[in-house]
Formats: sequence, structure tokens, C-alpha cells
Amino acid sequence: MKWPCVLQPCDQPASRSDYNQCDFCHRHFCAKHVESELHPCLKFTLNDLSSARRKADEEVISRLLANINCDALRERAETLRNGVKCAVNLPSANQATNFNIDAISRRNYYGSIAFDDGKTWLAKFRLPNHSEPPLQERNFDRRSEFATYLFLARTAVPVPEAYDCADDDDPMNPVGAGYILLERLAGKPLVWHEASEMQKEKFSRQLADIYINLEQHPFEMLGRLQLSSKGVPEIGPAFFGYDSNGNLIPFGPFSHSNGYYEALIQQKIQLIKTGEIANFEPVIQYLVYRNLLDPLPPQESGPFFLRHVDSRDANFLVDDDYNITGIIGWELAISTSKSSAFQSPFLMYDLGELYDQQLSTPSEDEKRLSKILREEKGAAELSKLAENKLHFRVEQIIKTEFWRGRNLVDLLRGWWKATQGGATFEPWYPKAFDLYGDGGLGDRWRWWQDQ
Repeated sequence: MKWPCVLQPCDQPASRSDYNQCDFCHRHFCAKHVESELHPCLKFTLNDLSSARRKADEEVISRLLANINCDALRERAETLRNGVKCAVNLPSANQATNFNIDAISRRNYYGSIAFDDGKTWLAKFRLPNHSEPPLQERNFDRRSEFATYLFLARTAVPVPEAYDCADDDDPMNPVGAGYILLERLAGKPLVWHEASEMQKEKFSRQLADIYINLEQHPFEMLGRLQLSSKGVPEIGPAFFGYDSNGNLIPFGPFSHSNGYYEALIQQKIQLIKTGEIANFEPVIQYLVYRNLLDPLPPQESGPFFLRHVDSRDANFLVDDDYNITGIIGWELAISTSKSSAFQSPFLMYDLGELYDQQLSTPSEDEKRLSKILREEKGAAELSKLAENKLHFRVEQIIKTEFWRGRNLVDLLRGWWKATQGGATFEPWYPKAFDLYGDGGLGDRWRWWQDQ
């Protein structure tokens, strides 16, 4: 159980779906109580929703700021810079929520540290909102991101330098809230659809060099980076679960790629049974996950390579000439199979084909990257992987939270087309039910009766 239902004495776990995590009061509810009369946000009119969301966001930021000792943060930064004086700017709740993308994202809040010699750092804090994980996982995520930046500093990948990291609820942390101190890089977020063909070509050529460089830094295990007792980056757990008392359970590291996928899928199935996901149409979602266990991608036993799991254009910084000045947003990066690590970035996908038509054919942007890797860089294997979406299809099904089971079925259909060729997908449900049953979750035909 990751979170308990907020309405006590309910003993059910809160659902992890966005629907059951209220954006307005930032509380967690089980499937039964999210629509309870005891949930006051249900009484809001449409006109109330925007102001209620803003008020909730401001309260979260105010709570974070109340826990940050600004003087201690300044002193820590000056100590790390050997006494160079600095000024710390922590935007107020009102400033941060006023469309200020430099100060706030869905997960994080950013302050700036300006030194007298002109150098600027960012202080990154996790927002204490309804989507933050419990303490142990939250601290692991922060330390893993810090370890990832330290590892990447040994490569030619352009990333911000990481200077310091501290945990939440650590008596040795005088700042109060957990943080990472990072270099502020020059450049602006890439907007892929605004780039010309020449600019895309230049960007892709640089990305090809980054792929080739990362291939030179393999790992022996699959998992996320953490710091060893000696402060050296090493592979740790790949993900976490929770027991019935809310205690953290690490999974991994793994020596085989399908061991990782199987553990993720089995965890999903268990979460369906405890009511933490798939509150609507649980049988459908159970059968999708159970069906996915059989045709997993070919097993890979290493070496493994670092993968950025949020490869949207906003995490690539470029200058006016489309030189990549940095890649940010590595907080959930993972050492994974080669076929997964060197897929094209998400920003290059044709979303219409990917979602509406459930096709996995490479887009023109993916073909461009593949061609550069093959013809200019002599990296034939990486070229082939850049056009392959098998791992993306699997991870998309496993890791995306769905309110309706039918949306998950659409993703399964895309995976089916990618792996089974011309084999008929429909009617998959009766076949899956005959093979796997209902998992003890209920009526076989409920979903189909709603069609």
C-alpha cells in the first residue's frame, strides 16, 4: 500500500490513478470514497475548479517554502564554492504558480542561486503534493538522479554539473527540505515541431554522437543508479513496491531484461487485486497485463545502458543555432537493455500513427536519426535500434495509468501489431479469459456489455 485512503477509519489502500488523487484538495482516496459526500471537492462548480486548483498548488508551495531554511541554503552554496558570495531566490507561491515554468513543474520546484562571479545554480526541490511518493522512495529518487548526473559527468553527454544532494527529514540537512544543487545551463527548451529540416538534421547528428558515446559506458545490471558507500555511482533497485503496512520493497537490480518486465507486470496484477489501480474494468486490465507476459521482447542479459525515460523535446536544451547545450530531467533514468536504451527519443515519434492507428513504423524523424547513425557514424546496430519500438510498446502498457480499460486495450493492440504481424487481434478478450480466467476480479462480460 503506497497511500492509505484519507477518509478514516477506511482501511482500504488509496488508488494510484490520477482520478483518485484529487488535484484540488491534494488528498488520496480509495475507489469507494473518491465520489463520497465526504469529499468536498465534488461540490465544486466548473467555475470553481480553476481557482481551487491554483489555491491547492499555492498551499503546496507555501508548505515547501516554510520548510526551507534559505540562509542555510545560501551558506551551503557558498561553502561549496569556497566562499564565493551568492544570493538565493525562492519564488513565492504566487510567483511560482503564475505560469512560471522556470520555477515549477508537475513534480518539482526550482530556486535560483546567483553567485557574485556570475555563475548561477538551480536548487531543485520535490513538491510535497498528492503525487509525491512516500519518504524512502522520494529520497531514493533524488539520490538516484544525483548519482546519474555524477555518472554522466564522466561521459561526453551534455548535462548540468551536480554539486550537492540532501534528503528530506534528515537531521543532518540544515536546509530542511531535500534538494539537489545543479548548474544552470544556457539554452532554451527544444520545440521540435518548430524546427526546420536543417535544424532537425543538425540536432539528430548531435544526438547520434550522444548515443555512440553512451554505448561506450555499459553496466552489468539493469536498475537505477545510486551512490555506493564510497560515493561512486552503482546500479541499485529498478523500482519499488510496498507491503500492506506501507514499507518499501525494492525490486532489482536485474540480470535479464525480461526478469525486469515480468516483475513490473506481476506488480501491476497485484495492485489490481488490492484495488490500488484499475478501479474501473479491473478484469480487462488484468487480462491485458497477463496477456503481455507471453510475447515479451527477446531476452537480453546485458550489457545494459543508461536510458533517459522522459525524452520529450522540453528536456533538451538548445541554443539559437540548435547546438544541444544540455539534457535535463534524468530523475527516473534507468540502466536497461540495449534495445530499450537506444530507441529514438519520444519527441521523434509520429503520435497519430502511434496512438490512433496503433502502428509502430518509424517516423521520418526516426528514419533520419537511423540513417545518420548508419551512413555517417558507421553504427549499424544503433541505427537498427533507433527504428524499433518494441520496448516502448511494452513499457507504455506497463507504466501508463488508465482510467478506462479500453484505452489499455488500444495499446495492447499496438503491441500485438508490432509482434504478431498480420495475426487477428479480435476477439482477444474471450481467448485471454479462457487462458487466464478473471483473476478473481469479477464478471467476465461487464466491459463488453457497456459497449
